[in-house]
Amino acid sequence: MKRNLLIAGVFCFLWCFVSPSWGETQGLYNQALKAWQGVKDYTCTMESYNRLGDKEEKKTYRYWYLKPGYIRMKVIKGKGKGGEVFFDPTRNKVRGHKGGFFSFIVLTLEPTDKRVVSIRGVRVDQTSFGYILDQLQPYVKAGECKELNSKGIKRIECAASAKAYHGDIWKEKVLLDNSLMPVLWERYGKDGTLLYRLSCTDLKLNTGLTLQEISKGMAFKEK
Repeated sequence: MKRNLLIAGVFCFLWCFVSPSWGETQGLYNQALKAWQGVKDYTCTMESYNRLGDKEEKKTYRYWYLKPGYIRMKVIKGKGKGGEVFFDPTRNKVRGHKGGFFSFIVLTLEPTDKRVVSIRGVRVDQTSFGYILDQLQPYVKAGECKELNSKGIKRIECAASAKAYHGDIWKEKVLLDNSLMPVLWERYGKDGTLLYRLSCTDLKLNTGLTLQEISKGMAFKEK
């Protein structure tokens, strides 16, 4: 949380000294898409925040990703600590287990199962860098984005002018690191309330992660 506040503070400071204009982020967005095409796998520590009405949910995960969309997440802080999920895009199924005493019970579930989604209904397969960039596409096409690029910090902010593109989400902010990966993603309601945040630290790209490694102990059994 402190790291997120520090990042936000730096952003706010820099924002005072630049005047980005709307509709000029196509170039940066395309660069990020191209950079993402060169990523085969990555690992990071992911912090998530979800807000639904008066309810809040905060968790920290160890996160593994392997194209074309294999994902493994292990809760290392927050409710459900020790629990893990593995998503297989070829089956569109999730394997998961709780933490603690019942960790030996591994279940096969639908990605939409309430046991493996956030309080906002965010699925395991909706957490990758590729998914984040896809969510910005409608704003970019509509020219409803602006770019902040100062002192090595690149940020894209998008806001719907008439109708929310994604449910109750009206504004999105994405921070790109030096590799142009969206390491901080924030989503806001119409009144400016923060509804969702994903923050990725300790990022390592193209480590040579294999399917055997990412699915260890959670692999689907062939019928």
